[in-house]
Amino acid sequence: MKKLSVAIAFSMTALTYAQHSDTIVLGKTNREFFIKGDQKYKFSEYKKVFTNPEALAYMRKSNTNGTVAQVFGALGGAFMGYGLAQELFFKKQTAYHNGVAYEIKRRGGWGIAGIGLGMVGVSIPFAIGAGKNMKKAIRTQNDADAQSTAETPKTSYRLDVSGNGVGLTYNF
Repeated sequence: MKKLSVAIAFSMTALTYAQHSDTIVLGKTNREFFIKGDQKYKFSEYKKVFTNPEALAYMRKSNTNGTVAQVFGALGGAFMGYGLAQELFFKKQTAYHNGVAYEIKRRGGWGIAGIGLGMVGVSIPFAIGAGKNMKKAIRTQNDADAQSTAETPKTSYRLDVSGNGVGLTYNF
């Protein structure tokens, strides 16, 4: 009987779930971009995640910087690809003047590729700024949440029933 009660007590403690913190962390994929507690949010749902006005302002600035970085990066990549393709594959062009064929050497491929490289270079500081503002937003929101929970402690009990067992959760 003693062994049975010890086994039941041990299984009850083993099946209880740990308390989830409500801090925000960055996920690994686009579908799980923000993870708050056990909830996963996409990047487009950042207004649901951030409730602090200062953190929301940082997040909007991060979103703007990321958009500018993507536009400059995409245009720069297109210009570099077009310039390199023009330089590598279309070096000479045949032109006809009074029935005589002339070969004209095309120029400008490296210049267009250089403009594209410059545009990609412009996008890098915007991308770095987007990452920094996102980290500031997460830090600000987590600090605000920590202060609000420190002011009003909440205790709760929850009975968790899952396919693997039953557990009692006490959050404080």
